[in-house]
Amino acid sequence: MMKSLIPAVALVLATALGARADSLTVQLRGPALAESAGFLVAEARGFYAEEGLEVDLRPADDAPPFEALARGAADMAVAWMPPALVARENGLPLVNVAQIFSRPALRLTCRADAGVASAADLRGKTLGSWFGGTEYPLLAWVNRLGLKPDDSLEGVALLAQWPGAEMLRHKQTACISTLSYDPAEGAGLVRLDPQHQGVDLLEDGLYVLPQQLADPEARERLARFLRASMRGWHEAVARPEESARLLLGPDPDDGALRRQAGMLRGIAPLLSPSGALDEAAYRRTVAALRAGGAQAVLRHEPKDAFTKQISDLATPSETTASTGAKATRTP
Repeated sequence: MMKSLIPAVALVLATALGARADSLTVQLRGPALAESAGFLVAEARGFYAEEGLEVDLRPADDAPPFEALARGAADMAVAWMPPALVARENGLPLVNVAQIFSRPALRLTCRADAGVASAADLRGKTLGSWFGGTEYPLLAWVNRLGLKPDDSLEGVALLAQWPGAEMLRHKQTACISTLSYDPAEGAGLVRLDPQHQGVDLLEDGLYVLPQQLADPEARERLARFLRASMRGWHEAVARPEESARLLLGPDPDDGALRRQAGMLRGIAPLLSPSGALDEAAYRRTVAALRAGGAQAVLRHEPKDAFTKQISDLATPSETTASTGAKATRTP
């Protein structure tokens, strides 16, 4: 099973000798391995090498991924769209060049014994958030419900949550933030989906600074990365057990293996077909972040916050795909 997921040495060597390798440093987000699985599988299978790329995948750390861009430590970062747009509004000109997940995973998992059966019951409750930018879609949801995050009985309180579901078990919060592909388990829990109130904010996308888009060779390099990465992602979710073993290494813990494979199965329905940003989904994300008056997450309409150049380069046209010829589209 594992042998088919490991790139043939001869193929990698032939690729390296036959094409000039361009380097690219990419800051990942996490913390779970499955959240970066497509990139890691693309690296292990030699998809980046086939595209003539030498890719340095920087593991997630405690700082928001796009801070690596601001420091000049990465060429590209994987980040959720809400914190990226907030960072842009505050002076860091991030540009979305692709969207890995076309649907959001954020959920709230709540205690039924805290009186929460639906989103209408969140008034006066304490909600857990990871913060670090993940609070922005939660705030947009709270705004849509007509609540304020002011710690009052008429609003909600946001509390930094611990890993896992301990805060629910210890009844420190009524709800915690969770992800559809990594749910909290237990009796008496209610899962709420912000999409039911029209708050379907985009999450994992690829971001660069404008200078990465100024040079045609740089744009082509980004497109090759996107193309190889989407191959990796679709491979990862199509073969979750095999991919989980690859991520965890030899002799993985059975519990960790089941968790990572389960997360990959949960990611499958969220994945974009090609990495191209859906502009309607982008507009819904912006509208939700701008709603709420004085409590709005975004104060201004973003300008030039995304480009389709890279996904257009990465995806052959229908004519090209049908003939099998290499795409030559220019941005």
